[in-house]
Amino acid sequence: MIKHKILSYKVRRGQKKIDFLHQAYPYSKLKKVGVIFSFDDLKKHEAVKKFIKTLKADGIEVATLAYKPKDTQNFEFYFDFFEDKDFGFFGKIENPYFLSFLNQKLEYLFCLDETLNLYMQYLLVHSKSDARIGAYQSTEEEASFFELMIKPKERGDTNILTEEIIHYVRKISGNN
Repeated sequence: MIKHKILSYKVRRGQKKIDFLHQAYPYSKLKKVGVIFSFDDLKKHEAVKKFIKTLKADGIEVATLAYKPKDTQNFEFYFDFFEDKDFGFFGKIENPYFLSFLNQKLEYLFCLDETLNLYMQYLLVHSKSDARIGAYQSTEEEASFFELMIKPKERGDTNILTEEIIHYVRKISGNN
């Protein structure tokens, strides 16, 4: 499909432009972070809500954007989301939530998908974040989307992934 070829090209082009120095922040000094993920199931939805609640309890503002694949359920319309249809034939973004998310300055961007789809790649490359954090990726190409990757003890469990993300982000910044 032409739309996917154009988006793929924009992702590759965006990766080549990423030449700024990424920055790490002490966890206690974080002000605003982003969370992106794809709707999969209710268990993942609940894990994302818990993760966001933890960040907010620590005084961090959280911007969230979710991808809703065709034939999946949006469990409670708790998150701003986008769908395939929000991209025009030539890859033009037609979703205000997506555009607004891209324009926000974020200190960290957390991607909670273990397998990256084209839309998550686009967000990782084009967001205004100082560091991108997500699940371990086994290929060099996919690993290039992140400054920090977490390899959870158990794959397929977003709750474990988010707990380990919080643990390691606190640990590397001196906040155990």
